[in-house]
Amino acid sequence: MEKRVTNFLGRRSLAFKPAFSNRISPSFKVLLAACACALLAIGPAKASTKLSIAKVADDFALMMADYGNELGIFQKHGLDVDVSLITQAKMIQAVIAGGVDVALASGATLAFAAKGVPLKGIAAIGGPPLLLVLVVRPDNSIATISQLKGKVAAVTNTGSLTDWAVSQLAVSQGWKPSDIPRVSVGDTPVRIATLKTKGADSAVMDIAAALDLEARGEAKILVRFGDLIQDFENQMIFASDAAIKGKHEAIKAFTAGWLETIDYAYLHKPETVAFTQKALHISEPIATKVYDELISRQYLVRDGAINPRALAAMSKGLVELKLLDQERDLSEFVTNEFLPSKN
Repeated sequence: MEKRVTNFLGRRSLAFKPAFSNRISPSFKVLLAACACALLAIGPAKASTKLSIAKVADDFALMMADYGNELGIFQKHGLDVDVSLITQAKMIQAVIAGGVDVALASGATLAFAAKGVPLKGIAAIGGPPLLLVLVVRPDNSIATISQLKGKVAAVTNTGSLTDWAVSQLAVSQGWKPSDIPRVSVGDTPVRIATLKTKGADSAVMDIAAALDLEARGEAKILVRFGDLIQDFENQMIFASDAAIKGKHEAIKAFTAGWLETIDYAYLHKPETVAFTQKALHISEPIATKVYDELISRQYLVRDGAINPRALAAMSKGLVELKLLDQERDLSEFVTNEFLPSKN
């Protein structure tokens, strides 16, 4: 039907016919209806699942959680990951209280699982403790390992990984664990200060801090514990029992995102060195040394697989640390259900 309209000057415009609806072909109408149904089926964008991640140290390995965030890898896996740095003790408390979904911590945390803390190991981060070194003052007061007997080593706290590492150093020399006395002083800055002020003769610390001190002529690396201790899961990913039950798919997605981040780190040295420099507050040359030492020796576990032989060796170590009364089968407290299947 033809219509005429009056324009804004009051004059009659040219005739026109309804332009669109009557000229749509039946097949095009069917296509439009199908598109509308598809949009309704898709619905609104799915919200990201929030995960609370606690890391117990700021080191090259555990910073990978922050790296994955910066790269957008966890977001790609549908996660909103909140990473916080807390002490081991506070992490355990937070897991019990339900405030932490995933913990990035030392393998010794398995002792707490054996004692009833509701968490399980779900992936290996790093095997032999290549991250840990023992440093001494650069004055040559201690020049060889044999001179450590009877000399005080600064560690984090009694029963910590740093404490156990020193005990294993003593045993490797045929001494009793107590033949290298330890003083518990807390985190890395305090251990450095204790060494400098001669409150201790040596100190256990992260490789990045040690290389930085060595470059500035303030310390000398005497022992690399990764050369001494072979069968060990130095660092692991743990998930709370509550998260395993209530956020199962999110935990699986986090593990996948973690492993993707590790692969990226292996394949992209310049970008990873730059992030290491920023995250650990060290110079570019030191960040490069850290990368070269750890990546060249395959410290970061690319498939997340937990070494059964290491678990058996660790059980004995946890008894020596007095974290367990007797040796336990630590495989009871780990699961591989969140790792990618091997075809």
